[in-house]
Amino acid sequence: MTNNAPCEDCLGTTFDLDITRAERVCSDCGLVDNHYTLDADTNSSSSLGDTRHSEAIDVFSNNPNSAKGGRMNPFGDRTDYAGNRLTSAQRQVFIRLGRADRSSQREQDPMCRELKQTLSTMFGENLARATTHLVDAACRKLSHEREAIRRTLSSGEKTALICPKTSITRKPKGIRGNSHQHNLQIMALAVATLSHKWLRTPAFNPMPIMEQYGISNKQFRNAKQTISKSYKARCRMGWAVIPDVMERSALRADKFDIAAENLIGTLAPHFDENELKSIHHIFWNLMTDLDEPSADGPMANLAIGYLSGCVMFSALAILGMEKHQLGRVAGAVGLSPAGLSNRLKDLEIKFKEGLLPEAQHMFSADSLDTYSE
Repeated sequence: MTNNAPCEDCLGTTFDLDITRAERVCSDCGLVDNHYTLDADTNSSSSLGDTRHSEAIDVFSNNPNSAKGGRMNPFGDRTDYAGNRLTSAQRQVFIRLGRADRSSQREQDPMCRELKQTLSTMFGENLARATTHLVDAACRKLSHEREAIRRTLSSGEKTALICPKTSITRKPKGIRGNSHQHNLQIMALAVATLSHKWLRTPAFNPMPIMEQYGISNKQFRNAKQTISKSYKARCRMGWAVIPDVMERSALRADKFDIAAENLIGTLAPHFDENELKSIHHIFWNLMTDLDEPSADGPMANLAIGYLSGCVMFSALAILGMEKHQLGRVAGAVGLSPAGLSNRLKDLEIKFKEGLLPEAQHMFSADSLDTYSE
């Protein structure tokens, strides 16, 4: 990278120079590049050698401006933001903090740093630290050497190895976020969801978080698929650590709990307590007949969320309560009404062909009598 080259990310040509750290910061997107000088008296990587790059990166720094080149004052400010004069003891504390901040190496990709901070805000610092390598893979572009290798691969692999943040933020309106912060929240939710599957972090229900941050199913699925596909491609190339995938049966059970919670929560406003009790009773009996949740059941090849939606609608049909509920049930498991109908028809065809005898009560006229309490 020459000092006069445009920004790699946005091709901008206006920079803020930090001669002391031998860096330049793009005024448009905040990307940090090396900027070497001939001044041997500066505290730069050209005068100190490679040891500067062995410093630990403080990815969870509390200084919001450091991603764009701002640093704490190592000499200690004399007043706070309100203009009130600091005491001597307060100044000593901030001098120590400023020097510690000054001696740490910054994250060079601003969105990478922001995503780590967004994960910490939404899910806590423990999960944010556990998923640091996933965030790096989602936000950092490939090195020049790896990019050269990528260009020699098949078209499918080349597409998979495109930087996920670029793909997510440049999707059409309605798939990408409404703002930069919204994109960060969508990607944070996707990373947190993948971390449960790959890193065994605690399970959580994404639906309340999607409602809280205004994230649609389409936005969530796109981000999760993009990051997952890219990370798997990096693993195939040996450029990322292969995740220790959670045992399938435990993962399926966790996903079933979330799907069941979403289904009951969606239907609760439309039925009274006794009706919900009956729905819940038949739903669980039908799932037991199908030996679910299990990685070895007859429907193990169907996503547990989609299977839960089919079984729930069958339970409503058995009780004669299915009217106007198709869209609600489908939405609770991330399907369209047509998608749920098609999966139900597929299950019914398998049952009639004798391939799925366990689904007998889903499509039987006397199921209500069978499951009567």
